[in-house]
Amino acid sequence: MQVSEIIRRAIEIGEQKGWITFDELNAICPGSKVQSEDIERIMEALSDAEIRIEEE
Repeated sequence: MQVSEIIRRAIEIGEQKGWITFDELNAICPGSKVQSEDIERIMEALSDAEIRIEEE
């Protein structure tokens, strides 16, 4: 899954509740294939969409 697809899916999940959990993010990320700069892009996109990341 490409980073843009991960971001789109994370925002979809987050918009439903206003937040997304770390477990939900991990479930949509393809494990070790996500690079540190990709994580930064995902976090920034969620912040821009005003979606919080919650522990659980």
